[in-house]
This record gives sequence, structure tokens and C-alpha cells, in this order.
Amino acid sequence: MAKIDLPKELLESFSKDLGVFFVGAGLSVGAGFPDWSNLLKQLIEKGEQNGRISKEKKTEYETLSKDPGKSLMLAEELKLDLGSLFNRHMEELFQSSTNKPTINHDYIVKTKGSMVITINYDNLLEKSYNNVYHDHPNIFIYSQSREAANNFWKGRFFILKAHGDAQRDVETLILSQRDYRKTLYKEAGYRSLLQTIFTTKSIFFVGVSMNDPEFNQLLDFLHDSYHGGGPTHYLLMDKKDHLSTYSRRYLDDFNIQTITFENAKGDYANLTEVLKLLSEECPRNIS
Repeated sequence: MAKIDLPKELLESFSKDLGVFFVGAGLSVGAGFPDWSNLLKQLIEKGEQNGRISKEKKTEYETLSKDPGKSLMLAEELKLDLGSLFNRHMEELFQSSTNKPTINHDYIVKTKGSMVITINYDNLLEKSYNNVYHDHPNIFIYSQSREAANNFWKGRFFILKAHGDAQRDVETLILSQRDYRKTLYKEAGYRSLLQTIFTTKSIFFVGVSMNDPEFNQLLDFLHDSYHGGGPTHYLLMDKKDHLSTYSRRYLDDFNIQTITFENAKGDYANLTEVLKLLSEECPRNIS
């Protein structure tokens, strides 16, 4: 992917400290974590193995798991079916993990910016920041809107774990429709913080798919909040997943411009080149 393929406005936003990475599950897959679809499959298998889900219900759930629009509803059912097994699985998956961040995580933390937003439950970005700078970044979740807002206004770097932090407590994780309703509509401070970020910063979505239910849930909320106004945002995606109709709707409805990259070999080398370019053009200065 050549340099000219990155919008000038995107580079300018990061160079002026107005750019913010929004990191999705796609970036963690390269480090060995499951994406949404595979996480649901793991939970279904766990439920059947432990007698919490019948064979008939497993078949029904597997059908639902193929429809991205039903993922949040399915996650709600799985949480109810598994009970304490759900928390145990999430703890084993994330808290006991020895997974290491990829070069993509390194390029993100090396790029200028006062914050990074992630909807992932893992701690790869924190590990990467520590590896690069030998320091620990401030970490906040949705229930810490006051602390996050204070850092935001003072320009102190922090990572906003928008859907909870598995390292801290799996009870904080947002995974179902009920979780979203409770967080986005009852956490007034968090809602206000998101609105401020999305109307004052240019968001660069990386590792996020147009089919991600959590991504689209957030966009619906933000659209109701600011009606597509504010700065232009950008979505980086694999060219083979690109649909022109989606791109037009994202641009018209959410002011999100789609940037595609070639991934014929399936190794995401061009995605890495994009992140490398940003980190070189807009390096983070650590005093």
C-alpha cells in the first residue's frame, strides 16, 4: 500500500494530536486471541461439554452464531446458560494468557496521540506500551469516566477499554445486549465522554469489521448522539470484505471514510505497512 493511499487529512489529524486509534478484535487475532465468532463457538462448546447446553440447543446456537446480527442476543443466552462457567472461561482465556503483542500493537503505541480506544478485553496494548517505553499507561474502563475525562482534558495518554478489562475483573466485560443497554444508557459520564471524543477527534478504526455487532451497536448510539457531525473518521479494512453500499452508508450516516488494503496473501502485511507509516510520519514524543 503506497503512502498516497492514506488520506492527507488522516495524517494531518495524527500529526496535530487529533487522531485516535479505535482497536477491534481483528488486531488481537494475530496474537492468538479469538474473534467474536470463535469466542461464541468456544462458549457453545464449553456449555455442551459441561451439560449446560443440550445437543438440540447447541445446533440452534450454531445456526444463530452464523448471523452477525444475532451475536449479542446469543451472547446473552450463553451467559445465562453457562453461569459461573462463563466467567471461568473468560478468566482462563484472558487472565492466564501469555499471548504477546504483535508489531501492529507496537506501531499503534508509537504513533502520536493522547489516547487509544479498544473494545478488546485483552491487555496487548498495555504490554506493548510497556515493552516500548518501559512504563505503564493509565487504563480506564467505562465506569471510570471521571478519571478518563480528567486525563483527556489534560492531554495525558491513556487507554480506554470501552468494553471492560478482563485483567481487572471479567465482571466488567460488555458482551451482550443487556450489557450495552446498561453501559451506554445508564453511564451518563461515559456517554458524555464518548460524545466528546467522537466530536473533537478523528477516529481511525483498525481491526474492526463492518459485521462486528459491538462496533455497529456503538455507531448507532453515536449517530443518535451527534447525527454524523464532527470530524471525519476512518475505517481500515481488507479489500475483499469491502462493500460499496456499506461504505456509502458509513460515510453518509456516520462520517466514516473507508480505506481498503490489499490482502491477497492473507498475511495482513499491508495493514502493518499502514500502521508503520503512521508511526513514522506521526511519531509519539516521550519526554
